[in-house]
Amino acid sequence: MLASMENIAGAGAGLRGYSAGAPGGPAVVIASACGMPATLCEPWMRHLAATGHRVVTWETRGLFGDDTDAAFDALGHDVGTQAADLLAVMDHYGLGTAHVMGLCGGAVIALGAAHRRPDRVASLSLWHGDFSGTPGVMTDHQQNLRALLALAAQGRPDAAMINGALADSARAAVPAELAELVMHPYSTDELFYRYSTLTLATMTEDVTPLLAGLRMPALVVTSEDDRTAHPEGSHRVAAALPDAVLRVEPHGDHISVFGAGERLRDLLAGFTGGAVAPAPKA
Repeated sequence: MLASMENIAGAGAGLRGYSAGAPGGPAVVIASACGMPATLCEPWMRHLAATGHRVVTWETRGLFGDDTDAAFDALGHDVGTQAADLLAVMDHYGLGTAHVMGLCGGAVIALGAAHRRPDRVASLSLWHGDFSGTPGVMTDHQQNLRALLALAAQGRPDAAMINGALADSARAAVPAELAELVMHPYSTDELFYRYSTLTLATMTEDVTPLLAGLRMPALVVTSEDDRTAHPEGSHRVAAALPDAVLRVEPHGDHISVFGAGERLRDLLAGFTGGAVAPAPKA
């Protein structure tokens, strides 16, 4: 991977952080989907580093280390704690302020961090956000996954049973070239239990109370045909953010957003004017 990896002390948990680009460049923090390896963000990291940005991301707590079962159970799993991890990553890399990109479920984490420390989030972009905890229409995928994760999060035996039934169908739903990355949380029953616990937190978080107070510029991106995260969620969030721009693409979903295609790169550059917040030291 292009980015360099470092161990980071998060909010009571060890994290694996990744950075690319020249220190001192305009800063971008990527909050990815829960449980996804950082390599999935590499197209965005390559593009942003190549255009002069300092870009950082991290991998979800408890899903990429060698924590024992007891150590994971003692961790915080809620959205507030995961948002604190984002801020800990910024601290580690000396970023006082940054543009924060939230991809899929990471959009909820991005909003949580912006609410917690609005002075540190200069601007936001939320890409195909999974806002299934916010009242409104959900896709069949969101309804079914949230129900399964709620069962799996009840305990490790439940998670093992559900993972055995779900893993094959989950693999069939993603392109073969991405399967190894996207299937990481399903690769063992223990990882699936942890993934269920952490993702259920984002999928049941109602972000409505956060939105009116977030006055930094925001870009909200969805598509007309996203069958994974219902587009209406992005419409609702964009309408409630005081300074948001909504962009609805003809096509796109959870998988395509990670590809950082030219059209999406242009959307980000158009929103930020080609650059984002400077990176003063924390």
